[in-house]
Amino acid sequence: MKRLFANKRFALFAPFIALSMMALIGLGLWVLVAGRIGDELSTRGLSWQSLTREGFPARISLTMEKPQWRDPDATTNLVWQNSGLSLTVLPFQGGHAIIDFRGAHEITGDGGRMRLVHQGNLMSAVVDGDGLNRASFEAAAPHMAAQWLGQNIGARAADMALHTRRGDKNRYDIALVSKHITLMRDDASLSLSRLDATASVPAALMDRPVQAGDVIMLTRATIQRDALSLVAKGRVKLRANGYMDGTLDLDIVNLEAFADALVEFNLIDRRDRQKLLLFGGLGAALGGDTTDRLSLPLQFKNKRVYLGGVKLGRAPRWK
Repeated sequence: MKRLFANKRFALFAPFIALSMMALIGLGLWVLVAGRIGDELSTRGLSWQSLTREGFPARISLTMEKPQWRDPDATTNLVWQNSGLSLTVLPFQGGHAIIDFRGAHEITGDGGRMRLVHQGNLMSAVVDGDGLNRASFEAAAPHMAAQWLGQNIGARAADMALHTRRGDKNRYDIALVSKHITLMRDDASLSLSRLDATASVPAALMDRPVQAGDVIMLTRATIQRDALSLVAKGRVKLRANGYMDGTLDLDIVNLEAFADALVEFNLIDRRDRQKLLLFGGLGAALGGDTTDRLSLPLQFKNKRVYLGGVKLGRAPRWK
């Protein structure tokens, strides 16, 4: 052995041998980490028909066929599935992961079923020692259709971007931006040119579905539709009866266009439209606003929705 190391030819090959040993060690560590990522996803409820690993040495790429996620909490029946996805982890960039979803998103639960198709979408996430730090989800031409809680609902848009970031006091900040949106409910539809919304939600929602007692704080939502501009902010609390309680403060530019939008989406009838315009005119006179720019409260209470003094009907259910 001493002769081997003393041999001048060995000195020539020593760097290559050392590099080979380092590569083998790196490969072993890569396989170990890639395996642990798969195991961690499995313990969190994700399963798949087949899984391939590649990307050594700079990244870890997992390609899954027919992935399915089932909520580990036995009290819910929430299931998500897709035809395939690729997950790329960049271990040298602070736990940064990029996910490319191949097909439509299918979600089923106690409330019904939902399907989201798209023309391409990506998700990125950054994880640190405290869990999820931030994440983004972007989709081109998303189209959602659902039968949920006894209603046929849907939405489509030119694009959509959803961002979340860890905030303060065990909460996460969420921002949604979408353009050229059409909302659908049964036989009614409503078109919007732009939606920008920011909200704060409990940090626990990163690990579980919403539940009774959760408080959703709407920091600011801006909706634009032709001559109509609407800004909303406030908070709601989810109740065990499946409804929500709370108030959103609305700043409305062009009350008549706002009332027309409510009629178009079958939220009020023509009679309620006139009542809303009359109430808005009185409120403007008493409150110092104008009929073109008005502030009104949107209240959720006793399973009903009220806009100022006008009852819009039954409140939306969250379960």
